[in-house]
Amino acid sequence: MNIIPSAREMASLLASLSNLLCQNQLISPDSKNCLDRASTQLIKLSSSRTWEYAIKPSAPIKFVPTSDKKLGKIIPHVYLDVAVEPPKRNDLPLFKRLDTKIEIFDLAGHLQSRWHIDLANRKEDGTYQDGPIFHLQSGGHKPLANRKEELKISRPRWAMPPMELILTCEMILANFYPAQWKTIRTEKRWLKLIQAAQSMCYLTYYQQIHECLFKSQPLIPRQQSESILTALWAKK
Repeated sequence: MNIIPSAREMASLLASLSNLLCQNQLISPDSKNCLDRASTQLIKLSSSRTWEYAIKPSAPIKFVPTSDKKLGKIIPHVYLDVAVEPPKRNDLPLFKRLDTKIEIFDLAGHLQSRWHIDLANRKEDGTYQDGPIFHLQSGGHKPLANRKEELKISRPRWAMPPMELILTCEMILANFYPAQWKTIRTEKRWLKLIQAAQSMCYLTYYQQIHECLFKSQPLIPRQQSESILTALWAKK
C-alpha cells in the first residue's frame, strides 16, 4: 500500500476537510478559501506522489472563537508548509518539509501561545539541527514578526510523530471544541480523512519505534542497543 496519496487525492482530502470544518461552523469563510486554494494548487499536480502545498502565516486557518477559563475567548490559528516525496528507503520519512504552526490569540489579537510540530532543519553541510527528527517545540519565530516578542527559550524539542494539517485540526478540535469533536469523530467522511493522514504520518514513525523495541516476532523484547529517543534523534 502506498501511504502517500497522489496530489489529486490529497486535494480531495483538503476539500473534504474544508467543507466539514465550514459546515460545522468551526472556521471562518476566509479560512475555507485558504484551504480551497491549497486544494486547487494540488489538483494541478495530478497523479504525482511528489507534491507540496502551504497555508501561509499571512493568511492562516482561523478557527472560530472558543471559550477559555483564563482568557474568556481565544482563537486558534494554523499555518503550515509541507512537501512529500516517495522515500528511497522504507526507514526514511516521506516528508521533505514539514513545518506546522499552531498559534493561540485572545480576542484583542494578542498572541498567547505558539507551538510548532516539524521536521528538524537541515544545515548547509547536510546535518540536521540537534533534536528529534520530528519534534514538538514551543515558541519559535513567525515570519515578519517582532523577534523581541518571542519566547527566549525554544527547547526542549519533544519527540513527536509528524502531524500534517488534518491531524493538527483533529488535535485542535479535541482540545478546544470538544462537543463538536465528539460529534464529528465518528462520521465516515471524517474517519476517511484521519485514516489517510495517519497512514502518511504514523506508519513509518511507529515502525521505527517497534523495531527499536522488538525482534522480528511481536512482543519479544529486543536487547536494547539504543533508546527510542536515540533512534528518533535527527541523523545525517
